[in-house]
Amino acid sequence: MAQTRADESLAGNDDRRLPLELLKVAGVVLLGMLLMQLDGTMVSIALDKLVREMSVPVSTVQWVVTAYLLALMVGMPIAGWAADRFGTRTMWNFSLVTFLVGSLLCGLSNSVWMLIAARVVQGLGGGMMAPVGQAMLVRVGGIERRARLVSLMAVPAVVGPTLGPVMGGIIVDHLSWRWMFFVNLPIGLITFLLAGRAMPNLKASGSAGLDALGVVLLVPGLVAIVYGLSQATTVGFGGAQVIVALSVGVAMVAAFAMHAARPNIDALVSMHLFKYRGFATSSVLLLLLGLTMGAGFVDPLFLQQVRSESALGAGLLLVPAGVGSALASLSMGRVFNRIGPMRVGTVGLACAIIGRLIFTQFDANTSNLVIVVAMFVTGVGFGMMVLAMTTALYIGLPPEQLSRATSGSRVFQQVGLSAGTAVIGVVLQFQLTRQQNATPDGSPGLDALAHAYNNTFWWSVAFLALAIVPTVLLPRRMLDGTVPEKEKEAESAPTRPEGA
Repeated sequence: MAQTRADESLAGNDDRRLPLELLKVAGVVLLGMLLMQLDGTMVSIALDKLVREMSVPVSTVQWVVTAYLLALMVGMPIAGWAADRFGTRTMWNFSLVTFLVGSLLCGLSNSVWMLIAARVVQGLGGGMMAPVGQAMLVRVGGIERRARLVSLMAVPAVVGPTLGPVMGGIIVDHLSWRWMFFVNLPIGLITFLLAGRAMPNLKASGSAGLDALGVVLLVPGLVAIVYGLSQATTVGFGGAQVIVALSVGVAMVAAFAMHAARPNIDALVSMHLFKYRGFATSSVLLLLLGLTMGAGFVDPLFLQQVRSESALGAGLLLVPAGVGSALASLSMGRVFNRIGPMRVGTVGLACAIIGRLIFTQFDANTSNLVIVVAMFVTGVGFGMMVLAMTTALYIGLPPEQLSRATSGSRVFQQVGLSAGTAVIGVVLQFQLTRQQNATPDGSPGLDALAHAYNNTFWWSVAFLALAIVPTVLLPRRMLDGTVPEKEKEAESAPTRPEGA
């Protein structure tokens, strides 16, 4: 009976307007996350120009991206503990200022090595910013508004990668590459000023000290894994540095898992969180969806190499994916509590698989309409999946674990993105080499190139197929699972800000 009343209460709140104070907090968080997403996607467009202007090889310039990814992995695991210890607004502002300082140093860089060092500073700030902002919204909004807020948080994640390449192309073509970093400063300053007025400084009661052993094991382990995966895109998984990095990284992460599973340990990411069905299934799905989204860098390459689209033309053809994802996430957020994570996730997964299956049939003569439809359907699927898994992630969790759970989920997603990029990069190179070897002059035609990309697209379908089992295991309702009633009541109660 209590469960039924709770479900009806949640469903009844779906269509209520979000309070103004909550919208202010959400607006600041979304602006900061969009800033980070745009920056991360614009930089890849400028790599070729950096090679020419700085007179350095591609292998060196690639570290502009790699250093940022490695720094992200340093900031993410400690973000949850830091937010609990020092307060959400304090850590949000700290991470935002760190990101902006890094942006300024990037724009002022007079050598590639100074640029790489500045990107490390940027990555440290960005790695903390997203999990702190997401955890703050989850804690402030309460369980009945969680789906609506998660649907809003999904918007920067899809708008950034969609608009970033287009904006980056315009800046690189008409301005200096430095403006990709300078443009962050006025937007970031506005975000910082708004944060001081809108954001609460929430702290966890009785926050424990930093898990020093966990930091020593987890942070270097994740950095080693991401480094190994990034190097695999150029030397393959058989390269010595890749094997050593991945082996060391996996060993250190496994040691952390054993450490975090011990009783009475307040770990950076507690292994005890996996006893909650929502967290366990969502973490697996975030990893698998990260694999698929990491493989998405192949899409613009296909459009440029097989269909001879310009950088701007390819970017515009990618826009429907972002539009579909944003529309699906925002519309489903209003009815999510009535439908439940499992149903939303299942429909989303079906749409994503259908969209990627259409990709496997692309060739040089595929019409723009077919490409737009495939992009849009895939985007709808991704939007629904992200909404389902990100909302289910928190079901039943004690309030004091929300920040740690958010940091942990971001780690799973980032590792998935890195692994997907590495695996698909190796697969695509293998397929292109095979097509080159099959032609007498080593120059495959458009049909052969399309075939190589088709075979690569099938890997995205396979990644999504692996997600079927964890998707159907998602909780069916927002309060699904065996959670003590007092924990549900505590989670639904508003969080008390510092000084209240």
